[in-house]
Amino acid sequence: MKKFINKFIHARWQSKIAKLQPCPLPKPLTLVKGGKVLVFSPHPDDETLGCGGTLALLRDNGCTIKVIFVTDGGGAGSLPEGSIAIRQQEAKAALTALGVQDWLFLGEPDGSFRNHPKFERQALEIMQQFQADWLFLPSVLDYHRDHVAIGQTLFSLWQRYKTAERLFFYEIWSPVPATHVVDISSVIDLKRQAISHYRLPLAHCDYLSASMGLSAYRGLYLSGNGHSKFAEAFVEAENNGSWSGMPERMLSLRVYLEKRLKH
Repeated sequence: MKKFINKFIHARWQSKIAKLQPCPLPKPLTLVKGGKVLVFSPHPDDETLGCGGTLALLRDNGCTIKVIFVTDGGGAGSLPEGSIAIRQQEAKAALTALGVQDWLFLGEPDGSFRNHPKFERQALEIMQQFQADWLFLPSVLDYHRDHVAIGQTLFSLWQRYKTAERLFFYEIWSPVPATHVVDISSVIDLKRQAISHYRLPLAHCDYLSASMGLSAYRGLYLSGNGHSKFAEAFVEAENNGSWSGMPERMLSLRVYLEKRLKH
């Protein structure tokens, strides 16, 4: 009986695989015009690394953009005294380079973020007051624990209260299973300039080269004439039945990866 069941399951999966398209690629994202865009960034620099080019293009489209920095960026005690103030100034300079002038620092502890009722109330108040058309969050598949915790908390609020028309997860430490890409070739120098303002993080890791490399790789998804292109990738969440249980499965995958990485 067990052999029969396994054969049946194998045949069912083979049938599903046979129905897949040969190589479907993420779709180009048509950017909203004149809309309101809200971004939650776990640390100063995540917003620029994950969706800085897209924010610059949205700003060119006449959108109103607000960026919320959740943690203080203090490096969980690993950075020198005064680093929090330095990173805030760097964040302001980076956003100004992208054309964004509205930001807020919540000051949660870097490296040890845990959801709590006060944070949920504060985040929900921000969402409901701003009334965004688009919401950008860190991916729950990310390798950084702060990103996972913040993304999961805010996604749950969006599910419950529908605080924006559309929600997109952006990528930092782990690529997302992209549903959409944005061609940022026209603003890639602007993104490079914005990242360069984060001198403190760049002194510890070459985020600039890594970000440019990821954008170039994502540029392969864009149709073109062979010229090099740059893109940012996102996975769009849906607030309907098709996404039922998906966040739990994504989080389960992240927990599984954690276990494997410990071996």
